[in-house]
Amino acid sequence: MFRRLILGFLLVICVLMIGEIFKPLQPRATWRTVNDWGAGLAGEFTIDNPGGADVDGWTLRFDYPGRIASISGATVIDQDGTQYLVRPVPWNRVIPPGREATVELKLAPGGAAPRRVKVDTESALAREEPGKPESGFMPEEVRPGQETRPVPSGAPGGAPLARLRYGPVELTYRVVQDSGHEVESEVLIKNTSWQSLRDWTLFLDFSREIRDVLGADLTAQAGASHRLDSDSILPIPPKGQWRVTLWSQPGLKLDPPRRMLFRSRQASQSRPDFNYAVALQMSLYFYEAQRSGPLGQTRVAWRRDSALKDGADKGADLTGGYYDAGDHMKFTFPLSSALSMLSWGGLEYRAGYEKAGQWQTLLDTVRWGTDWLIKAHPSPNELYAQVGDGRLDHAYWGPPERMTMKRPSYKISASAPGSDLAGEASAALASASILFVKDDPAYAATLLRHARELYDFAVKFPGSYSDSIPAAKEYYPSRYGYQDEVAWAAAWLYSATGERRYLNEAAAIYKDAIQGRLAGAASCWDDKRPALAVLMARLTRQDVYKRDAEQFLDYWTDGRLGPRVRYTPGGLAWHNEWGPLRYAANAAFLAFVYSDRVADYRYIYHRFARRQINYILGDNPARRSYLVGFGSNPPLNPHHRASHDSPDNDINNPPNNAHILYGALVGGPSSLDDFDYEDNRRDVRQNEVALDYNGGLTGALARMVMLNSGRAMRVFPPK
Repeated sequence: MFRRLILGFLLVICVLMIGEIFKPLQPRATWRTVNDWGAGLAGEFTIDNPGGADVDGWTLRFDYPGRIASISGATVIDQDGTQYLVRPVPWNRVIPPGREATVELKLAPGGAAPRRVKVDTESALAREEPGKPESGFMPEEVRPGQETRPVPSGAPGGAPLARLRYGPVELTYRVVQDSGHEVESEVLIKNTSWQSLRDWTLFLDFSREIRDVLGADLTAQAGASHRLDSDSILPIPPKGQWRVTLWSQPGLKLDPPRRMLFRSRQASQSRPDFNYAVALQMSLYFYEAQRSGPLGQTRVAWRRDSALKDGADKGADLTGGYYDAGDHMKFTFPLSSALSMLSWGGLEYRAGYEKAGQWQTLLDTVRWGTDWLIKAHPSPNELYAQVGDGRLDHAYWGPPERMTMKRPSYKISASAPGSDLAGEASAALASASILFVKDDPAYAATLLRHARELYDFAVKFPGSYSDSIPAAKEYYPSRYGYQDEVAWAAAWLYSATGERRYLNEAAAIYKDAIQGRLAGAASCWDDKRPALAVLMARLTRQDVYKRDAEQFLDYWTDGRLGPRVRYTPGGLAWHNEWGPLRYAANAAFLAFVYSDRVADYRYIYHRFARRQINYILGDNPARRSYLVGFGSNPPLNPHHRASHDSPDNDINNPPNNAHILYGALVGGPSSLDDFDYEDNRRDVRQNEVALDYNGGLTGALARMVMLNSGRAMRVFPPK
């Protein structure tokens, strides 16, 4: 009997131990003090996910007796004495397995490092709530859509304050501070129900113009009336709170809003729910449709081997690679730019590619291009810049499989230099070497060797490639000099090798030729200044690069530091009439990277990036997608010879393109009118597609995948 009791006791102990061993690993938070200057602390929480599944939603609790001066990566949703509760901003919400999230804090004086730190996941929070759920979400007397006036009340100290209640939703408005330059105030939305609160709208009649918002989207403004919509990514959890911070112009009176109206939005009114995984899948497919040479196995049923004699005029093998745009030219300059952006997107947002099942496709896409760059670099001081004669090529309107015109090859060399071209190709190969270093270290080493040689070539023999190759001037001239590309290459070589000399050389070029000159810039194949500023800020965290990166980003967002890009009424950041969507997509990608990895002034950059990508996918007044094959009313007739597949060299025959060029980004509206777009392949400005158009877009889509649900198509392209 006693033996049975002992055996039973041991069995229970074993079960408990096994249960503890196999208990799902929970996220953990650690604090690191970065700086203690006597007037407070600067530091960061690192929340790591040791488990095997995504942590989708979390909160962080800690004790600090002082005040939080600023916070990045999260927002304070509750404070009780010295206890703080913070919640991640949308881009920091999901922590993939083995990854971490960071919350940066500046703490006013009041104590040592934060104590009693605890991380809760959203599922854990839901389990902690006791009691019986209320019946119904909104009481009968306050249905969604009804409007109610608030009852203002004076707060202690005379600070303006207003409170009202919409059933289980409590709203509190208060002024936080008046700096003399602007007024900071906030609306606290408290959800007292046992159900999550999604898709809400807040209307404010305010005596002052709202300049900026954190915690909601300012979607409409007319005089004193302001409409704020929920971000739609994060719900307000049961018994939870959400803080909306407002910055407005100063005024003589700090009155609360005259009216403060709240309603939940009907499902039919919610924003478009895009499947970003499919959009990412399609964007990569576009590159596959652009492949040249012997294709082997391909998903693009309407493409075959083509241009199998490229390079023969120079005794070289230049088969393979990618056709540049809607023609059949090969240009090393924009190709290299696209490859460096694709690689960068993979390095920053691998989790998005993996979540969408597109990581291997990304590697294949980049490798197809870098394999060709290696071919195009037969010796240390030679690089082929172009295959094809633009005039002969553009005189032919048909698929590449049937072309018969001459395709001459052009190269740069020691006697005909091109530092811009060599630098851009070096950057493409260096960034790709980092992308491949874990999956294929031998290939990564080959890429890095070519990248080093091309960089040395660019530095040793300075000059512009379009001066050495007049044939390139008509299509891809180098207008911004070669210093930006050489510094771009040096920065990527530093990233790939860790060798300080590359960083020093990048910094020296930057100081002499780039610093302080980013106002009004647009990131593209020719202008690497914006991307370089963001990359250098990412690598060094130095203020000189952060100032320039923010000068660029502020031009694209709120114009806080100078001029501002023009916007269409529907929200497109419109740089110029020739392919404005590619500029917006590139800016969106850089905004994501800077916001995620460096800083984000009031969360403006991240919000801008999401809005531009959503505009491209169909969240615009025209209610149309600008990504071929995706979403509602997408383009049918991009300016693209292969997908049009004319049988008789006629741009008008057939009327519609014979094949769907899935994932190609067209140029978009050619004016500030959101409806100024025509699905007409003859209009090159609006309907051109190109390798560089999708470069930044693809990385931005991977970031959007990380923020949202959705899966790639199992069978693609659809049959």
